[in-house]
Amino acid sequence: MHDDNRNDSEQGPPGVTRDSDAVQVLHRQALILDCFSRGQPRLRASDVRAATGLPTTTVARILRTLVQENLLQRTGDYYSIGLRVMAWSAAATAGSDLIDAARPIVSDLRDRTGESCIVYVRQGGARVAVLMSHSEQSIIYQGKVGQIQPLNAGAAGKIFMAHEPEALALALDAGLPAFTPNTITSVDRLTDDLALTRQRGWAYSPEERERGLSSMAAPLTDARDALVGALAIGAPAFRLSPESAAQHAPALVECAKAISQQLL
Repeated sequence: MHDDNRNDSEQGPPGVTRDSDAVQVLHRQALILDCFSRGQPRLRASDVRAATGLPTTTVARILRTLVQENLLQRTGDYYSIGLRVMAWSAAATAGSDLIDAARPIVSDLRDRTGESCIVYVRQGGARVAVLMSHSEQSIIYQGKVGQIQPLNAGAAGKIFMAHEPEALALALDAGLPAFTPNTITSVDRLTDDLALTRQRGWAYSPEERERGLSSMAAPLTDARDALVGALAIGAPAFRLSPESAAQHAPALVECAKAISQQLL
C-alpha cells in the first residue's frame, strides 16, 4: 500500500523545486557578472570559469543568456558589461541628489513648453535617460527611463560633446554614424555646431537621430561647475522647429540653471 502523505512530504509543496532552481540560476548569473570590474572589464569564458569554478557547459550557457539579455556584450572571444547594465549604472551614478533636484523642475518645464522633458547622464560613449516627464499632448516624444542613445545624434549628446573632451573623443572614435539624412557626420560641421552650442548655452538637433523627432538641450552642472547631465526637450519636428526652439530656449536654460543651483 502506498503512503501518499509520505510521498507528498518528500516531494515538497508544488513549485518549491522550480523556485529553488530559479534562485540557483540567478545566483550563478550574479556570480558571473561579479567577475567584471574596473580592473577586469573584458574576460574570456575561460577566465570566468577560473574565477567562478562553475562547469564549462554552465558558464557557456549563462554567458549566452546574458548576451541575449544585453547584460553582457561579446566581441570575439571576450565578454564585457552590456548596455543594459550600463543604463542601470548611469541611473545609480546620477544619484538621488540630481534626480530629486530635477524632478519638480522637469515637470515645470514640461508644463511651460507642452513637450516631453528628459534628464540625461553620460555613460561612456552613450547617454542614458534617468528622468522623464512626458508631454500630455496626443502626439509626443515617447521615451523611457534607462533608454540608451548615441552621443553624436541628438541635442543632449551635443551638450556632452561640447563640454567634455572625452565625450567628443568617444563620439569621433565611433565614427559619427548617420541615423537620418540630417545626422552630422562631418567633423568640421560638428565642430562648428558644438561651438555654437557653447556660445548660446543650448543645443538644437533637427531630426538628427530619428526622422520626425527634434530636440534641444542645456547643460546641468554641479558645485564645481562640472557637467553632470543634460536637460532636454524632445518633440515632434513639426512642433520643435528652429523658431520654436528659440522661443523655448529661455525656459530651458532657466530650468537647467535652477537644477544646477540645487546641486551647489
